[in-house]
Amino acid sequence: MNKKKLMYSILVEINNGSIPNHIDYNLELFMWAEIMEAIDDVGYLKGISIYYYGDDEWFDETIHSVELKLPQLTNAGVEFLKEHIAWNKTYCGMTNVNEWLEI
Repeated sequence: MNKKKLMYSILVEINNGSIPNHIDYNLELFMWAEIMEAIDDVGYLKGISIYYYGDDEWFDETIHSVELKLPQLTNAGVEFLKEHIAWNKTYCGMTNVNEWLEI
């Protein structure tokens, strides 16, 4: 799966008012947490919280949940969408996003 395309899809959906989750992309929760952490690390989105089991996230890195609470694209996120605007032609109207991610 193309990581940048996955990020693009997630940001487009949030920009369009949807709140995607790991089930929408047929991802395991830990994989969803990894991609959301990457989006957070590059500063494309605000409102991401990743919860771990146990008191110390470094001690036990088993993911409990990923929450998108009032997610908002940052200026960097909007720029990322603009930089990859060519993908919009093939992304819009897709009925199966996972097929698009494999293209």
